[in-house]
Amino acid sequence: MNPINSYTSWQPLEEVIVGRAYSPDYFDFIKNAQVRNQLQQILLETEEDLANLQRTIEKFGARVRRPELPDRDRFIKNQVYGRGAPLPPLTPRDWQITLGDKLLRVLAIQELDGLCNEYKSQGGSIINPHGPTGWDENCILNQASASCIVRVGLDVFFDNSDFLKPEQTRWIVDHVLGSEYRIHEAITDGHGDAVFAILKPGVLLSSKHDVNLDLGRDFPGWDVCKIWDSSIWAAMEVGKFKYEQRPGAWYVQGQTPTPEFTEFVNTYLTKWTGFVAETVFDVNCLVLDESHVIFSAYNREVFDYCRKHRIEPIISELRHSYFWDGGISCCTQDIRRRGGLETYL
Repeated sequence: MNPINSYTSWQPLEEVIVGRAYSPDYFDFIKNAQVRNQLQQILLETEEDLANLQRTIEKFGARVRRPELPDRDRFIKNQVYGRGAPLPPLTPRDWQITLGDKLLRVLAIQELDGLCNEYKSQGGSIINPHGPTGWDENCILNQASASCIVRVGLDVFFDNSDFLKPEQTRWIVDHVLGSEYRIHEAITDGHGDAVFAILKPGVLLSSKHDVNLDLGRDFPGWDVCKIWDSSIWAAMEVGKFKYEQRPGAWYVQGQTPTPEFTEFVNTYLTKWTGFVAETVFDVNCLVLDESHVIFSAYNREVFDYCRKHRIEPIISELRHSYFWDGGISCCTQDIRRRGGLETYL
């Protein structure tokens, strides 16, 4: 059996990678106790939530794989020299994507090498344009994000934005996809899979960032639920998130970051955070099958929409989505789903 097989985001899930954050001891070297404790609490709670996500997925029969972490001593040595901490292997969906029976490594993250080598040894097709070193400064896919690609069976949508250039789209079409696919190029305000999500044929979640898409043309007759406001604003209104110095950049649940912690994050952890206020996490989900979808938080409009279409919404909380700027879809990357190439449009 080919270990790699996924043509959509909704066929029954059989194997998936769930990301991983650094363990708290990777930051034991921080001298300021307040900064150290607050960061280690975020890391501890992040892994608790990811472990719960793993258990939730496994209840539905899918196999969950996890990335490795870099060598701790080497990591700490690099931080002591003040180079800034690289992003942990938390969001595999940004770096690689399964396109049919091929796994494309848009960015070859070292912590995913072990899993990719395992799939290759089992006969899977791994496409890594960066070559054996994992990084080539002249690689056509540098600065691209796999999350800009949305699979709809025979139809594949490429989000040509700041995160995926037209020439990168053409390379993927020429070197990964076969001639049988129909290619759609669109432009949104960000990662395509965070702008709209297909829960099953005919059922589509979208967001305010879809203004440059023509969903009525591309998905004729489909029922579209459009979410206008990110749930972060409601959370802020009830005091769940507090952060006053750079509103909208990142938030920490249940804490008010001190000036020292804020300075540390904005100095050494700039690769970790984004601009969370613009992200609509209610669209950032993982479909287990056509009857079950995992979300990170409750949204009445979304949940009512799911139940209208006989879909059970499941909550697996990610308390620090608003710190990492990454939701359920970002933190997962499907490797194998049951089914083959079909036409849905």
